[in-house]
Amino acid sequence: MIVGGRVAGASLALLLARAGRTVLIVDRDRFPSDTMSTHYIHGQMVPLLAKVGVLDELLTAGFRRLTRTRTYVDDCIFEGPLAPNGAYALAPRRDVLDKLLLDRAVAHGVEFAERTRADGLIDEDGRVAGAVLRGPNGERREVRARVVIGADGKYSSVAKWVGAESYNEVAALRPAYYGHYHGLQPLPDSLGVAVEFFFGHDHIGYAFPMRTGEDCLVLEIQPEEFDAFRADPQAAFEEHYRALPGMNSRMRDARLDGKIIGVKGVENYFRKPYGPGWVLTGDAGYLKDPSTGFGIGDALRQSFWLVEALDGWYEGADWDEALSRFQRTRDEAMMPFYQATLGFTRMRDPGPGVLAWMKAILATSASARALAYALPDLLPPPMLAAVRSRAFAFGASPEPAPAPADD
Repeated sequence: MIVGGRVAGASLALLLARAGRTVLIVDRDRFPSDTMSTHYIHGQMVPLLAKVGVLDELLTAGFRRLTRTRTYVDDCIFEGPLAPNGAYALAPRRDVLDKLLLDRAVAHGVEFAERTRADGLIDEDGRVAGAVLRGPNGERREVRARVVIGADGKYSSVAKWVGAESYNEVAALRPAYYGHYHGLQPLPDSLGVAVEFFFGHDHIGYAFPMRTGEDCLVLEIQPEEFDAFRADPQAAFEEHYRALPGMNSRMRDARLDGKIIGVKGVENYFRKPYGPGWVLTGDAGYLKDPSTGFGIGDALRQSFWLVEALDGWYEGADWDEALSRFQRTRDEAMMPFYQATLGFTRMRDPGPGVLAWMKAILATSASARALAYALPDLLPPPMLAAVRSRAFAFGASPEPAPAPADD
């Protein structure tokens, strides 16, 4: 049984059904429906959408291939390809993505009960043996299961009921708000569709193109600004977003679809993801600030790792051995980026003195061009290590290119 029917739960249900397992998935929401999300799926995670069979349907639904990254530091602009080898990112609406995954899971034999919540777990001799469910009309039933999997998000009831241990915890860092807008004036896309990142005044702004004429706009602010934003979220959001470079004119004809959605902050943690008869996946087991936009991709990756662990157990492997391997795989893969995300989110924007140097360099084409010859020597060791593998993927040689000879 899986509690939670969005990306983490639906993708896992699908993979388990493909492996021949009998799966019930329950969710308290009605589908299709939206949920709080950055919506962004990085280029290296898009192939996972193909593996679960929904990539072509997302493209057919009109979600655009995102192939460029445009970064603003104050009013200085840097742009380049988003990923090597023609890879692309996507930003699908969650009401579309989640429903596609659920429909594909049901087509593979998964039983899905929407508007059904889990009210508690069934315990037998210290092991979870099922859950107490309450349906849309209030009817109560007990369902037995060999495993109960909590894919019920950051406020996971399953995690609470089993007392899942948290570690590497960090309190919420920044409030975040977003909205879906129609009519935002797009960037020219002759080189490809660009994701935009804005850094300035200790805010982080994002513009994720979704379908043609539809964008997800996101703004992360500082904690001391939260009360002012909460008083009138749309007015505060649009006032600050219009102050970003170029956005005042580009938002002239933009209109909000629905409402601005916000959160005071997102807790950062790892949880022990398993115990006797229970497992956690997705945000229920691991969560970090959304600033780096890896939540959907991380949920998909965990589904592939977890189905492998559960398959081993179904075939006779020891429960603790199989699931501890899942935990190690998850933590070893995600801990480095978890720490990097915390550092990225805590980082304050450069002061006027640093910006003056940046603007001076970019003010003339010769000095801007010369930056290319100064890399990677200008990068501090932690950043160099983080960038190196991507540089190789883009075709960098093991040794930095030589500087041009003086005339």
